[in-house]
Amino acid sequence: MKKITQKNNFFYLFFALITLLFSAAVVAEVQGSFMEDIFSFMTVLMLLASIKSLKTDVTITWSICLVIVVFIVLTVLGKFFPHHYYVHFILITLLLFFIGAFSTAFKQVLFVGDIDSNKIIGSMTLYLLLGLIWAMIYLIILTLDPHAFSGIEPGNWQHIFARVAYYSFVTLTTLGYGDILPTNHIAEFFVSMEAVFGVFYMAIIVSSLISLRLAAIQEKKEHK
Repeated sequence: MKKITQKNNFFYLFFALITLLFSAAVVAEVQGSFMEDIFSFMTVLMLLASIKSLKTDVTITWSICLVIVVFIVLTVLGKFFPHHYYVHFILITLLLFFIGAFSTAFKQVLFVGDIDSNKIIGSMTLYLLLGLIWAMIYLIILTLDPHAFSGIEPGNWQHIFARVAYYSFVTLTTLGYGDILPTNHIAEFFVSMEAVFGVFYMAIIVSSLISLRLAAIQEKKEHK
């Protein structure tokens, strides 16, 4: 495999996130407890890929390793000793990971170096992470109130992950198909916040990338 560097690191994380979302769709289509194990395995692979892709210092590496250990332990405990608390902790753990990954990637994409293909993929990765952050929030809400969203049938979080992620990205892009709707005020609040963040993200990412490009051009002129 090609060595992961600051010139290609986001390609791996982007591919890992796309693979995770596709596996979630497969799990939603194919019923069976073994599919839940497959999705958990794909989640671990995504977390492992993030170690290399987001590796900037020892603290981040060990933090992701801790997330992996906690996720595996909670998943195993939840499988053999079913309890809703395990689901809450798993979703909170993944939420914290996606927030941390977004923060780390955000700094690498918007504040370092010139614009290249890795930066473009990095900005798309940030968009995926943003949608997944809200997907985790919606899943947590659904564990507390299974009927918080109309159009999403109550079920195991692995089986409804694809449906919730779909709704998250539809909201993030402000498409608003209307097939899924929040049914309580807490859900409505987070939905509206995601729509706001989605609009501002596009404005911020475009302006920041343009600024980086202009700064790089100016720096090249000064060195001539």
